[in-house]
Amino acid sequence: MFTLLAPIALAAFAVLAVPIIIHLLRPKRVRTMPFSSLRWLRSSQHKMSRRIQWHQVLLFLLRAAFLSALVLALTKPIFSTGGKHTPTERFVILDVSRSMSYEQPGGETPFVRGKKIARALLAQGMPGDRATILLTANNTTALGPLAEDPTRHVARLEAARTGLGDTDLSSALAVIRPMLAAPREGARAELIFLTDNHQGAWSQGAVAAFTEGLKMPVSVRVIDIGPSAPRNAWIADVRAVEFDGKHFLHARLGASGHEPQERTLRVKKPADLGKIEQKVTIASGTFAEVSLPVPADFDFTGKIAELVLEPRDALPDDDVFWVHLDASGGVRVLLLESQSTQIESLQPGYHLRAALDVLGHGEAAAAQVTRRTPETVVASDFANADVVVMANVAELSDDRLLALENRIKGGAGLMLFLGPAVQSQFYTTKLHNPQRPTECLLPRPLRDITSGGLASLTRIEWTHPLLAPLFDPTFGDFARVRARTFYRFGDAPQGDTSRVLAWFGDAAPALIEHAFGAGRVLIFNTTANDEWSDLPRRNTFVPLLDQSLNRLTRVRLGRSFHAGETVTLALPGVGKNASATITTPGGRSVTPALREFGTQTIARLDAAEEAGVYSLRANGESGSVVLNFVVHAGRGDSTVAKSDADTLRSWWGGASFEIVHPDPGTAPEQAIATGRVLLWPWLFVFAALVLLVEMYFVHRLCPVMNPAVTTSTVAKHGIMAPTSKAEVLK
Repeated sequence: MFTLLAPIALAAFAVLAVPIIIHLLRPKRVRTMPFSSLRWLRSSQHKMSRRIQWHQVLLFLLRAAFLSALVLALTKPIFSTGGKHTPTERFVILDVSRSMSYEQPGGETPFVRGKKIARALLAQGMPGDRATILLTANNTTALGPLAEDPTRHVARLEAARTGLGDTDLSSALAVIRPMLAAPREGARAELIFLTDNHQGAWSQGAVAAFTEGLKMPVSVRVIDIGPSAPRNAWIADVRAVEFDGKHFLHARLGASGHEPQERTLRVKKPADLGKIEQKVTIASGTFAEVSLPVPADFDFTGKIAELVLEPRDALPDDDVFWVHLDASGGVRVLLLESQSTQIESLQPGYHLRAALDVLGHGEAAAAQVTRRTPETVVASDFANADVVVMANVAELSDDRLLALENRIKGGAGLMLFLGPAVQSQFYTTKLHNPQRPTECLLPRPLRDITSGGLASLTRIEWTHPLLAPLFDPTFGDFARVRARTFYRFGDAPQGDTSRVLAWFGDAAPALIEHAFGAGRVLIFNTTANDEWSDLPRRNTFVPLLDQSLNRLTRVRLGRSFHAGETVTLALPGVGKNASATITTPGGRSVTPALREFGTQTIARLDAAEEAGVYSLRANGESGSVVLNFVVHAGRGDSTVAKSDADTLRSWWGGASFEIVHPDPGTAPEQAIATGRVLLWPWLFVFAALVLLVEMYFVHRLCPVMNPAVTTSTVAKHGIMAPTSKAEVLK
């Protein structure tokens, strides 16, 4: 089936009528008057006239063919091998995350190839189709609305660059869904992902939320343009720790690929630390633990160490890590639990205390636990804690609640485990504020307790920094957690910015992360023991607790963030009417937004896209402060193993789903394989060939261009007359 994308261009055929009209309207010949000196030209006149007429007709046909080919090319004809065309809403989602910059020897990066294929896709539209392009990493940006001529987005596509954030392909679904809220009659949706399609880039919950109640058929095509056998090694985490009076930099190194990798971990800065390095073998799918000793007499105050993994690999951004040396020592944990029974194993925090005890021993000591009951805790306990853990706490008095809120606003963390003793009225009225959901500890109100059956975890956000290190399809058991009892939550109020990281089926959130001031809150919709779920008995419980402590304390203690996420820092002692400036690693100056939470002043930077050390300077009525913080490239993309095709297909349910693996050597048009052939490039080639032929005949036949075709116009008589038949023909 032939289709013209721009049929209005056919109007340009009117240009061909111009020479014909001029010929028809030219003045009539005047009467020829004989002149004696011209009688010798009579014999050659007719011969030249005949040659000129044939020459003009041929050139006119060639030039008409040239113009016709150009006009047809401008109509953008397409030949389709399919049947009747259905109007399509096409979304081209280009992955711009860090892993798309994978450096392949002698070849282009997946991102460069993805841009070429995206341009080809935008040119493949049919009449009635609309398309747009979206750039996605840990969040998604649409380059424009759905348009019948999406090529207008090409300029912004060319200006796109990869960032340092992780891949979250599911974030594109939240942007696309509102665009399909009012579908056109008879139209269908087509989602085309241009990505390296590594594991952890998708969210089952986001896919389910997108397809639920969709009013039009949808097809999904994943064009996997990443390397077929990627490998990478990275620095997952570094902590400054103190053990038996000695100081260490404790690092966790990860690797992916088919074979172990030999690398060297080296401390690059500060230079006065001396030469500190260690060779290490990193096996795929596991973490290697390395402890680098630091001189005991070294002054750690205000110093930031830079560690590098050498030699550099195809993804070098995760081969560097910065850590504050003065953040050594274990995390101070305040555990609040009620004394409901004297039986140790039945106490609300029994399993939690056992896990914290494991984390509190060894060189990488992570926790120093202080136990209190809700009735005995005092304000100084909150002030001295880096993380507050509430395990099945019924309620807190107003003064204790105020002390808790001030501590979290200042950058500490809160880990909240629910349970049967929880007073839902207190949590809903005191911890939750529906008018200001970002300025309270509980972003959603509690409803009722649901019991009976076993609910499994669904919609797990494996791309989130908290859960990404726990993603292990073979040995990980977080996804196997089952719950017998849990709370139902009310609907999220308008303006809620919290993030649900996992669900219990479709009934209730299982894990919620919520920002409050400069601190964070993690809400576990289960008990800290095994009364409501088997989470505390799972192998993943201790690693999950370790990741949670690290997540909740890295803002205040580590002052570290990931690229693309919001930076929030408390500014102690500056007072009111403060001003602040942030200097980036590249030397640029940016101004953060400042906000007052009671007596706390919070600096906020919505996006930090550079990796490295930042410096914040703030001044206020009560004083000034200088803070250094670091921004790392995301680590979620470091595990470059491929997603499982069967798993993704099951997530998309009834939608048409396919994964394409184009050959790296194929042209972009062949890589997309849409069953459509673009004819206008060939028409331009044909027009160029016709133009070359026309130029050749102009040279060969036109007397002005080629004097060799011109003969004497004077008839030869007498001795000049031809003497042979050959000369006559000549």
